[in-house]
Amino acid sequence: MSAPRTARAIARAELTRAILDLAGHQLAEVGPAALSVRRIARELDMASSAVYRYFPSRDALLTALIVEGYDDLGGRAEAADSAVDDRTDHAARWRAVAH
Repeated sequence: MSAPRTARAIARAELTRAILDLAGHQLAEVGPAALSVRRIARELDMASSAVYRYFPSRDALLTALIVEGYDDLGGRAEAADSAVDDRTDHAARWRAVAH
């Protein structure tokens, strides 16, 4: 059994999520080369140095976005595979995952 989450931990998780969400939108808009921690901080009405308490570098933020993307892709592939009823029909399972 895990300990109850503190208000501080909940706030940290919510702000981490907000940073990742804004970074993801910005990444889609301008690409990885133009991802700006300052712009993310400005949109969250915080100092850019505060963002670095959540992600130690711009590269760490990009890495977190990449990991989320792969996790999402993996989850979708697993869901597509599990939706195929005939577990022995490997071609159908492959098509479902590829689709």
